[in-house]
Amino acid sequence: MTTRTHPGTLRALRATLRLSWQADRRSTALTMLFFGLRPSLGIVMAYLTSVVIDAALDGRTTGLVAGSLAIAGTAALSAGTTSYTSEAATRMIERTSALLDLRQMELVRALPKIEDLEDPEILDQLETLRGQRVYLSEGADAIGLMLGAAVRAAVTAAVLATVNGWLLLTPLLAVPSLLASRRGARRHEKALEQSAADLRLARHLHTTSVSLPAARELRLFALGPHLRRRYARTAQRADDRIVRVVRRNLAGTTSASLVFALGYAAALAVVVRQFHHGAATPGQAVLVIGMVTSINVQVVEAVAFHGFLQQTLAAMRRLLRLEDQAARLTARHTEGGGTPAAVLRDAITLESVGFRYPGADSWALRGVDLRLPAGATVALVGLNGAGKSTLIKLLCGMYRPTEGRITVDGQDLGGWGVEQWQQRLSACFQDATRFEFTARTTVGIGDLPRRDDARAVAEAVAQGGAQEVVDQLDSGLETAVGASIAGGRELSGGQWQRLALARSRMRHAPLLLALDEPTAAVDPLAEDELLGRQLSAARQAAVAVNGVTLFASHRLSSARSADLVVVLEGQRVVQTGTHEELMRQPDGRYRELYQLQSRGYSR
Repeated sequence: MTTRTHPGTLRALRATLRLSWQADRRSTALTMLFFGLRPSLGIVMAYLTSVVIDAALDGRTTGLVAGSLAIAGTAALSAGTTSYTSEAATRMIERTSALLDLRQMELVRALPKIEDLEDPEILDQLETLRGQRVYLSEGADAIGLMLGAAVRAAVTAAVLATVNGWLLLTPLLAVPSLLASRRGARRHEKALEQSAADLRLARHLHTTSVSLPAARELRLFALGPHLRRRYARTAQRADDRIVRVVRRNLAGTTSASLVFALGYAAALAVVVRQFHHGAATPGQAVLVIGMVTSINVQVVEAVAFHGFLQQTLAAMRRLLRLEDQAARLTARHTEGGGTPAAVLRDAITLESVGFRYPGADSWALRGVDLRLPAGATVALVGLNGAGKSTLIKLLCGMYRPTEGRITVDGQDLGGWGVEQWQQRLSACFQDATRFEFTARTTVGIGDLPRRDDARAVAEAVAQGGAQEVVDQLDSGLETAVGASIAGGRELSGGQWQRLALARSRMRHAPLLLALDEPTAAVDPLAEDELLGRQLSAARQAAVAVNGVTLFASHRLSSARSADLVVVLEGQRVVQTGTHEELMRQPDGRYRELYQLQSRGYSR
C-alpha cells in the first residue's frame, strides 16, 4: 500500500453528515433540529421555575400565572416531540446503515485488482472499518447530540450570567474533560489499528467454527476445542491492547473530573455568598444551584457524546482514506487509455513474465515466455503448485506481473483499464462462486446486459452442460438455489460447477475464455464428456472474434484435443507443442506425466 494521506477532521465531519443526508434528508434534518433544541428545554423550564418562585414569594399573581403556563407549554413541547425525535433518529440510522453497506461494497469493488484485497494493510483497515460500522451509521446522530450539548451549554451560560457574570465561566469546566476524551479517542484508534490483524484472525476463526461447510471436518478431526482456544487467545490479545489504553485514559479523565469538581464547588460558593448578602433572590438561588448541579450531568453526557463523535470521525477518516486509495489504484491501473480490439488478430503474448504474490518471498511464476495464438485452444498442464492458476489470473487481469509484460496483438495489457479488458473475457474457476439467486439469474449474470434474454440463458445452459441440473429443479430456471434464500434448493458441488460453466458461456464471443479446472467437482465419468462439450462450444464461439480458449485440467487426456499444450513445472514453462509433438519427445515431462496418469487410470 502506498503512503497514506490523512483526511482532515472538517472533511470527515462533512462526509459524516453528507452520508446521512444522502440516505434520508427529512429524517436527518428532523434529527438535527430535535437533538439540537430539545436538550435546552430543561434549562428553559428551570429558568421559568425560578420566575414562578420569585413571583409567588412577591405576591405577583400575573407573573405566577404566566410563568406556570409557560412551564406547562414547555413541558408539553418536550413530551410531544419525544416520539418524533426517536422515530426520526431511528429512521435516519437505519437508512444510513443501508447506504453505508452499499458504500463499503462499492469500496471493495473499486479496488481494481485481487492483489489489492490481499494487501495486509488494506485488509487490516477494512477489518477495523467493519468493527466501526456502528459509529458511521450513527455518525449524524452523534453530531446532533453534540450540537444539542453545545446549545444547552450556551443557554445554561446565558441563564447563569443573568445572576452573576462570573458564572458564565462555569460551562468551560467541561473543556478539560473534552480534551481528555479527544486524546483518549486517538489512543483508542491507534490501539484498534494495532489489533486489526488479531481481530481479522479472530473473525476468521469464529466464522470457520460456525460455518456449515467446515462442520464436517471440525467434527471429524475434533477441531472445535482447538479453534475455540485459538480464538480466545487471539481475541484476548486484541482486547488487552484496548484495556491498556482504557487504563491509561483513566488518568486523564480523573484529572479533568477533579478540575470540574473544584470549579463546581467555587460556583456554589459564589451563589451562596451572593444570596447571603441579599444580592440574589430565592428563585435565582434555586436556579443557580440547579443549573450548576445540572452541569455535572451535562459534562458527563458531553464527554460521552464527544467520545462517540471522535470514534465516528476516526472511522470516517479511515473510510475516506481507503476510498482515496482505491481511486489512486484505479487511476494507476487505467493509465495509457485505449480499449481492446473487437477481434484478436495475432496472439496473446507473455514476455519474461514473473509474478510474486503480495508479501511472498518466493516466485509463483518466473521467466515465462509464451505465445497463445489467436483462435487456438490451449491446455495448461502441470502438477499442483506449478503456476497454472496464477498464469490464468494474470491473463484475466486480476494481478499485474511483478516483472515482464503481457501483450494482446502487441498492445501492453497494462495500458488498458482492468474492467475494459475483463469485459472481453469469460471464465470458470475451480472454486467458482455460488451465487444464490434463481437458477436463471445465477447463469444469466455471466453477461449482465443479456441476463433476461431467455434464449441466451437457455443456450448457455445447454453449452455449459447444465441442462440436466435445470431439469431436476422443481421450477426449472425459476427455482431459487442455495440455502440463503427462503425455500432455496441446495445443490451438490458438481451441480454448482455446471451452473458456473453455463455462466461462463453467457459471453458468447470473448477474446479469452479461461477455464481453470472447471470440471474438478464433476463426476469423473462425466468429466471428459463435459469438458469436451465446453471446448467444442468454445471453438465455435471463438470463430467470431478469433479468441483464445485456455483451460487447465488435471485430466491430461483432455489435452489431446488442444491446439497447443503448455507444460508448467517449477514456476516456469518447460514445454510447448501439440499433444503429438510432445509425446514424440522421449524424455519430455509431458510424456512422462501422461503415461503415469494413463497407467493409473488403467489400473
